Amino acid sequence: MESAQARMSDGECNGRTLYDSYASCLAKTLCYVSTPMTIGLYAPWGSEVNCLLKNVEKQMKLEALNREKKESKKFQERPREASGFDFISLLWHLLFLKPQKTERHQNRKNVRFIFIQFSAWQFAGSDKLWAGLITTLCEDIKNQFGCIPTGIVRTLGHQDTVLKTDSDREWVSKRILGIPVWLIFTLLLLLAIVLGIVILMNGFNIGDMKSNYAVAAEGVGFGLIGISALMTMKHSIMMGKNICVSQKEKMQSLMNKSDFSSQLGFMNDVKQEVKVLTNFIHYMEVFERRKIRVVMKIMSLDRCTPDKIVGVLDAMNILLSDPEAPFISVLAVDPSIIVDCVEKSSNLKGVGENGYRYLNRIVSLPFSVPKMDTQTKLKFLQRAVDGKNALMDDNPLPTKASVGRFRKNASESIPLINVSIESDQPSKQGNVKLSAGSHIQQAYQCITDINGHLLQYIEENYLQMKRIINLTSVMIGLMVERNISMSSFPPQRVVAWIVLASNWPCRLSWIWQCWEDAEQRKKLNEEKDTDDNMLLWTVYEQSLEKFKTIRSQIDNLLAMDGDPEIFQTFLSESYKFTVNDAKTITPCTINLDRSLKRKMELLLARDL
Repeated sequence: MESAQARMSDGECNGRTLYDSYASCLAKTLCYVSTPMTIGLYAPWGSEVNCLLKNVEKQMKLEALNREKKESKKFQERPREASGFDFISLLWHLLFLKPQKTERHQNRKNVRFIFIQFSAWQFAGSDKLWAGLITTLCEDIKNQFGCIPTGIVRTLGHQDTVLKTDSDREWVSKRILGIPVWLIFTLLLLLAIVLGIVILMNGFNIGDMKSNYAVAAEGVGFGLIGISALMTMKHSIMMGKNICVSQKEKMQSLMNKSDFSSQLGFMNDVKQEVKVLTNFIHYMEVFERRKIRVVMKIMSLDRCTPDKIVGVLDAMNILLSDPEAPFISVLAVDPSIIVDCVEKSSNLKGVGENGYRYLNRIVSLPFSVPKMDTQTKLKFLQRAVDGKNALMDDNPLPTKASVGRFRKNASESIPLINVSIESDQPSKQGNVKLSAGSHIQQAYQCITDINGHLLQYIEENYLQMKRIINLTSVMIGLMVERNISMSSFPPQRVVAWIVLASNWPCRLSWIWQCWEDAEQRKKLNEEKDTDDNMLLWTVYEQSLEKFKTIRSQIDNLLAMDGDPEIFQTFLSESYKFTVNDAKTITPCTINLDRSLKRKMELLLARDL
C-alpha cells in the first residue's frame, strides 16, 4: 500500500502530492452535494488538516468562479452584489417584494461559497460551547451581507419562507388586503405631499360649509397618514433595534439569564434565529441570481471536554439539519478522541455507549485523511526548515577561501562572528554561532533528504515535524556550547537521536535506567562487565523480561511510544547507538522527560 502511494505521489499526480489529490476530490464533492450536509474529516492529531481545508477552500472558489463564467455566457445576466447601486435595489426588494423559487433559479449551476471557521478552543471557557457555534454563524453572515439587510429581513420577513412556484417571476409584491405594499406606500406619500401643499397654500379654513368639507378631507387624510406613520414608526423602531442588536448579541443576552438552564423555550428561540438566517440566505440567493452555500469548518473540537463536545455535536445535529438549510458542516477531528469523549459524556448515558455509532448518525459523509505520502511529508518538513533560514544564512558552511578572506581582512574590520576551524581545543563564545549554524544546516539537509533513512522514521505529524526542526537547532547549539566534538557525533546522528527520543520516550527512558543501574551495580562490585560499546538494542533485549513485569503499571507511558517493531528496526539496523553514544548526548537531550525515567526507577526499587 505504501509503495503504491509513493508511486502515485511521485509519478502519477503530475507533481501534486497525495494530499492535493484528496483535497481536489473533496472540493469537487462539496461543490455538488445537497444541503444540509455534515462531512466528517477524520485525521490523527497533528495531521495539518487546516492546510488540507485551505486547499479545499481554494479549489471550491475556483470551481465557483468557473461556474459563474459559464452561467453568465449561457443566460447573459450578471450576478448582483449587496453593494453600490445594487444595494439600493436590494433594499427595495426586501422592503416591498418577496422572492419565489422559480424553476430557472432551482436549475442554476452558479454558486457562492461562504466559508466560516469555528474554533471550538476559543469558546472552551463558555458553559455552553455549542452556543458559540451558532453565534459565530450569525456574526459571520451579518459581516458578509451587512447589518441593514439582515435587520430588514429579521423585522419584516422573519416568518416568510421562500416558496417554490411554477411562475417565471422571481419577485412578487408584498400585499395588504390584496393591495401591493409599494402602491400603498406610494399613494400615502403622494397624499402627504398633496396635503402639505394644500395647507401651505390655504391654511386650515373653518366656518362655512365649503371649508368644512375641506377640513373633513384634511382630517381623513391626516388620519390615514397618522395610522400609516404609527405602523411605519413601529417597524422602523424594530428595524433599528435589529440593526443595532445583532443576532449574536441577542443570543448572548439569552445565555446570560440566571435561569438559562431551566428555559424550556430557549432551544426553540435559537432554532428560530437559525431559521431567520436560513430565510435570509434564501432571499439573497434569489437577489444575487445564484445559489449560496455556507461551509462551516469546525476545528479544535477534540481539545474540549466530553460534555462540551457532545453539546456541539447536538447543535450540528439539531439546529443545522433543517431540510432547507444551506449549510455544509465540516467536522475536522481526531475520531479516536471524539469517540472516547462521547462515550465518557454524562449527557449521553444510555445513548452514546458506542461512540462510533453515535458519530455515524451525525456524519453524512465520512472522509478519513490518509497517511502522509513522501512528497507531502517533505513539503511540510521543508516549510518548517524555511522558517530557520535566518539562522542558516547567518552561519554558512565555511570554505577555505572564505576563511582566507576573513583572515586577510581581520585587521581592517572587527567581525560580528569569529570564524575558526573546528578543533579539539575548547571553542570560544564568539565562534559558537557559526559552528552551530553550519552543523544545523547539515542536519536540515539530512532531514529533507528523500533518499535518506531518516525520513521514514519521522511521524506523519506536522507538529512533530516542527518539534524536530526546533529541537535540532537547540540541541546542536547546546552540544557545541558544551564542546562536544561533532566529528564523533555528526548532525545526522543527532537528528536520529532526537527522532528516537520523540517517537519512543518510554522505551528510551527504560534503556537509560537499565544502563544506569548497571553502572551503579558495577560500583558496588555486583556486576563485573559493563561495556560502553554495547548497543542500546542489546541493553533493551537483555532487560526485556524485567520490562514486562512493570508493563501493566506504565501503560499510560507506553501509549506515547510509536510502533515497537519500527523501534527494533531503528536501533538494531538503521542507527546502532551504543551506551557510550547515549552517555555523550543524553545530557543535551532536551526532549526526553526525566520524570519518565524517575517513575521506572521507583517501580524497579520496589523489588529491592
